[in-house]
Amino acid sequence: MVFLKYPNPGQVKTRLAADIGKERACFIYQALAEQIVRHIFPVKPRTYEVGIFFTPADKEDEIKAWLNPLLSTIPGAYVQFISQEGNDLGDRISHAFKKTLQSYSHGKEDKMSSSRKAIIIGTDCPEIDAELIESAFEVLKEKDVVIGPCKDGGYYLIGMSRHMPDLFTGIDWSTNRVFAQTIEKIQKKNLSCGILKTLADIDRIEDLYGRKDSPLW
Repeated sequence: MVFLKYPNPGQVKTRLAADIGKERACFIYQALAEQIVRHIFPVKPRTYEVGIFFTPADKEDEIKAWLNPLLSTIPGAYVQFISQEGNDLGDRISHAFKKTLQSYSHGKEDKMSSSRKAIIIGTDCPEIDAELIESAFEVLKEKDVVIGPCKDGGYYLIGMSRHMPDLFTGIDWSTNRVFAQTIEKIQKKNLSCGILKTLADIDRIEDLYGRKDSPLW
């Protein structure tokens, strides 16, 4: 599941926009999102499915017009476009997990439901790719939860094999406490957890300095 917003100046990368302006920050957000979408499809078909969970809900046509030309250049790329639902980020993440993990719980797909796993990523970390996602799914074969921490105290990826809404309540979103608070909840619930390598988000102007691994700069 890829969480993204429609690239509207002033509505994305607001912390970065405070330093470099709304238009430039929006351009960087759009380029980041496109780079991540381009690189997340599995090399081996049917390894996992990709869903674009977008916001705001009334921008579905615009988001499809933005991303479909890119998707058409990727062999075998197929996605579902699904609007995010919920009052805050925690609600939206929880709802996305519930929707995805329960989507195979009826009819002839019922036998698959117990083995279904789901991962959510954002569009702030340029180092996310198919290899990283595949390694996260491997972790979920042995662990209840997998999480990828960010250097700023958040996380760029979280995955699980069953819906656990408690992990997304009472979190101080958009702060440096997100990862620590989530790990605390995981430990209190006695869940097993695999932690991926720490990566850097692009949220502030200092995050742009010295990066040569991306076509954005």
